[in-house]
Amino acid sequence: MPQETIILILYCCIADTLTDQDNKHTQGHLYLSEIVLCGVLYALKGTSFRRFYWWLKQQHLFASLPERSRLQRILIDKQAYCKRFLADQTLFTVLDSFGVEVIHPMRENRSKQSQKVSKKGLSNHRWIIGRKIAVTLNQNMQVVCASDDTANVHDSKFNLAHHLLDSITLADQCFKQQNNTPTNFKICKKGTWNDRMLIETLFSLWTRICHMKKSFHRSVKGFQAKIAYLFSLTNIAFSNNPSLGFNTLSLVQWPI
Repeated sequence: MPQETIILILYCCIADTLTDQDNKHTQGHLYLSEIVLCGVLYALKGTSFRRFYWWLKQQHLFASLPERSRLQRILIDKQAYCKRFLADQTLFTVLDSFGVEVIHPMRENRSKQSQKVSKKGLSNHRWIIGRKIAVTLNQNMQVVCASDDTANVHDSKFNLAHHLLDSITLADQCFKQQNNTPTNFKICKKGTWNDRMLIETLFSLWTRICHMKKSFHRSVKGFQAKIAYLFSLTNIAFSNNPSLGFNTLSLVQWPI
């Protein structure tokens, strides 16, 4: 699709969802739907925010765009509206973790600021210094809920108090707890329930299309804001792919 068409479809979906809250402060530059659009485009672009902001200015999408650091703060403040784009639960859900590198392991202990955001841990059988996201998907591979923590936290130690108890959650052995594994968890042994491996397709799309395997953030709130907009992008794209004639589980047709 042409880039203009992609941006227009994203904006229409966002505006339709936020229609009752789409307002603008008297001294503001952007409407709420435009702010969320900036966040979704940032997640789709997958670069540093400085580079993304320069690209955004060149597109001339808005009559007036806030200064770069101001726009960053706005995106963090408005990330709560991304909850409206989360999908509904289904009978079966899939849970897995996704590691994001914040700094290269060779640069460990060189930056005090990055130490507040990231820790050293294992992800996909290799060491990273960053954070991990525990993502729950429904049967349509849309994000239902998620939580994040530093990479040194084991999958079984994630805060799953928010997890849906009305669905059967398929998870791997890493989410098995010694005493208090949630009753709705189905811990799958290797080679069984291979349908849950579709979540790896989503992780591959996040890595190749959105470049989410590495993050440039130096604050936890900034990182959480980006993944919130990433979830919104995923659910918008997957829900619109069938009507656009695309494969349901695809982000390849959404490049900018």
